[in-house]
Amino acid sequence: AVVSTQSTGCHCYKEIEMQNSKQSDNGTNNNNDQANSNELHKLVMEEKESLKRERELFMEEKRAFDEIFQKVSSAHLSGPIKLNIGGKKFCTTLDTLTRYRDSFFGAFFSGVIPLKPEKDGSYFIDRDSKNFHYILNFLRTGELILPQNKPHLVKLLLLEAEFYQISSLIELLGGRTDSQTETSQESNELFISSSILHVDQPLYNVYCEKLNEWANCKSDQKWKMIYRGSRDGFESSRFHSQCDNKGATYTIVKSSKNIFGGYNPNSWTSKGGYSFANSSFLFSLSNIYNLSPLKITHKNNNIPNGPFDRADYLPTFGRGFDLHLANGCNNNFSSYSNFFSQSSSYSNPTN
Repeated sequence: AVVSTQSTGCHCYKEIEMQNSKQSDNGTNNNNDQANSNELHKLVMEEKESLKRERELFMEEKRAFDEIFQKVSSAHLSGPIKLNIGGKKFCTTLDTLTRYRDSFFGAFFSGVIPLKPEKDGSYFIDRDSKNFHYILNFLRTGELILPQNKPHLVKLLLLEAEFYQISSLIELLGGRTDSQTETSQESNELFISSSILHVDQPLYNVYCEKLNEWANCKSDQKWKMIYRGSRDGFESSRFHSQCDNKGATYTIVKSSKNIFGGYNPNSWTSKGGYSFANSSFLFSLSNIYNLSPLKITHKNNNIPNGPFDRADYLPTFGRGFDLHLANGCNNNFSSYSNFFSQSSSYSNPTN
């Protein structure tokens, strides 16, 4: 069944201790759970029609929004945009301000809210301008660089990030308020700094145990986050710049209530084409069908049809594709899974 999806989160992890990344190619020796496979296939087929209808409604709304957005952009927002933050002027672009569509600026410049610029063409916002350059640089680069000798700055920026509703910045600052960044490797987190897998989840230990077991790692193996879509952006260029040539990685995706992904035992490289990776696999941790955590292994047919490594794609697995995350997957329905087809590369579900 082919299921289109819009991803709300995507993480990529590498092992902290790379010497533990040795993999085994005997994944298909596990006992097949055929009953689970048949049940999942039936439920996915039913869900396909429902998602198709939802996708059509979403695309209609998206076309209407894009039409308004394009009109606004081509009218008076096509050039540099001037902001007046508490009396201080800043100049930037529409693309920078609307990088996060669900933020204050995404709504402000969407065309839905009537805009009334000042006489000089600037847009006045009644906020403290002292630290706004940190906010603006985060919107430009997706990175936050703060001086080490100003711990109070984190709290001030958190207030501003909450006002501007930049969720990825709020998340990043929230992690720094209690020094989580420095102590995370010594904490109980195995997948460090994850917003998809976190220690407060009832099944967190089960999920981590399964992921380490499936990758043939020690049960207490820790993984370092090297990419987060909500923080770094969902552009393929961002993913590859931070994940290429990093060794074995886990890709963990959240879409609605589903948590799933894939494991690549080799490095991503952006060179294009499929790789020989019989020990790669796909997985489902949480799903709307309440099935147990599921590992879907490679067919081990010695054909280069494992992870598909292409510069303009986010993580993609299998010929066809079995799992495809499209560039900008948070704003489109181009991502999909295609399990259980005759041409699929991954087909053996095991618990």
